Amino acid sequence: MTNRRSFIKKSAIAAAGTGLTASVPMAVNSCIGANEKLVCGLIGAKGMGNSDLKAFLRQSNTECAAICDVDENILNQRIADTEKIQGKRPKGFKDFRKLLEEPGIDVIIIGTPDHWHCIPFVYAAQEGKHIYCEKPLANYIEELNIMERAVKRYGNVVQVGQWQRSD
Repeated sequence: MTNRRSFIKKSAIAAAGTGLTASVPMAVNSCIGANEKLVCGLIGAKGMGNSDLKAFLRQSNTECAAICDVDENILNQRIADTEKIQGKRPKGFKDFRKLLEEPGIDVIIIGTPDHWHCIPFVYAAQEGKHIYCEKPLANYIEELNIMERAVKRYGNVVQVGQWQRSD
């Protein structure tokens, strides 16, 4: 159970860590060897999901292997857009669980509507994927508790989408 004191303490720690988010792309690139690349998959390809993917693809040694969206028109457009950017066509999925089964994906970008972050987040954590989730991370404290337990159990690296404020 989360009490007020615990919530404030965790919030203060999270706020302090937010300042570090601007250095994450540099840290990732400095850890990747010359012949390695970071492979991402996108769940939720409209709006901020699309912006997040474009920001990822601006990083060197980064590619998108798969995109998932329930709207087939958006899915097809984002696949075409991504192919133009990276010269390689990503796979397309309407079911995020199928995307998570794809081998070789290192990080999952979750750009779904706010009320639909928790389930793909937990499934991605279970599959051992690192996660970039657009803000807000959750709408309810219990969703945050569920996601926190998943990350502690599976040891994923997670970043919440604050790049417009911290870039």
